[in-house]
Amino acid sequence: MKCPQCDFENEEGSKFCKNCNVPLSKQDYSEDNPYIKKKGNEEQPFELISNEEEKEETKINMIKKIWKDLFHSSEAEGLSIASKEDIEEIIDMLIADKIDPQIFISNLEALLRGGMPSFNDFLGTEEKPKTSKSISSFTFVVNRPMGTPLWFLAGYPDVMNWFNDQEEKHIKSHNRDYDDWETEIAKLWGLDTEDKNINENQIMNSDGKLHPKYCNNLKKHYKETTKKKLEVSVDENSDNNIYLGAELLNMMGAESNFTLIAENTTKYYLELTKNYKNRFNNEVFLLATAGILDAQFYIFMDKTINPAEIIDIAKKAVSSGKDALINFIIKLEIKLFKIDSPAMDISAIENVCIEQKVAILKTIQKTKEKYNSEPRVASEVEVFMNSIKFKPYRKMLGIKNKFLFF
Repeated sequence: MKCPQCDFENEEGSKFCKNCNVPLSKQDYSEDNPYIKKKGNEEQPFELISNEEEKEETKINMIKKIWKDLFHSSEAEGLSIASKEDIEEIIDMLIADKIDPQIFISNLEALLRGGMPSFNDFLGTEEKPKTSKSISSFTFVVNRPMGTPLWFLAGYPDVMNWFNDQEEKHIKSHNRDYDDWETEIAKLWGLDTEDKNINENQIMNSDGKLHPKYCNNLKKHYKETTKKKLEVSVDENSDNNIYLGAELLNMMGAESNFTLIAENTTKYYLELTKNYKNRFNNEVFLLATAGILDAQFYIFMDKTINPAEIIDIAKKAVSSGKDALINFIIKLEIKLFKIDSPAMDISAIENVCIEQKVAILKTIQKTKEKYNSEPRVASEVEVFMNSIKFKPYRKMLGIKNKFLFF
């Protein structure tokens, strides 16, 4: 059965193209069908969502995953850089401004060191990570404006530098009238000074830091006033620009969101098997742990998945006989995609994931052949397997303690 869009030859009876995911037969009307656009009403014709739209959605989901993993990794290491309640809004802002995750991480590390040199700085054994120019103004804690979240300083140090310059200029030109400056501050951050009912809880989050929307308002004022490119935004011509479609997929080593999840879960599975297999009672809990690590944002931060659900998926995959890993990954993908796209019909998600089985299987095989441990994967696995913070989860999975008590 040849695909009408890409000419890929599919197996007879297939519902979706294994190459581009386009439906191979006429689809009945469904309000939730993600592959059909409604033009008017039920009697009017429909058109297939273009492959380009689908690729763009895949790209955005993959970029979001990069940022979600970054925030969760910081949380797992005990570094609170943002309030959990604000993370989704923060990520949307970082993506909209095309903030470079690599420079963001380097800036964050400089902030966390508080101006102190790292051990490698003394030894001179490693090349210093690239930080942005303005971050040096805030590496010492005393120089950081109160209430400003760490993530905003790491991602927008030039905005905060501009804000400090505005304060200095205003105070000098108004005979050191600080009361008048407070009114100007409110305008820059987008606070409604006329609202008598506004209180600190509406401005600050549970960590005592400004809500993202106010940080976004300040950033908008900066861009409108200076017309400058944000310092931490990606270089559009760089090979490391994660916001370019094909380049992102190549950097991630994945063809699509389906293969990205398959690759990550397989890497966790291989890392656990190689170094920690003797601490697991059976294959079910080993598989479940790999899935929990891949779905870590949804479990530990977003709280939209209970680890017991992942364990249940693993039990069913193992009980189905051979091919437990691929069966587990497909069911895990269905679970994750359903959370990311709640409006989509579950049967449509299941069909697409099953249709991608060949691509997922190839990814698993390729990863098994090439994977030889990676610092990111190894670090996340080690933290989960040994940190006292994750002891309740290890107990749920029946993982044996490394030490006598934890």
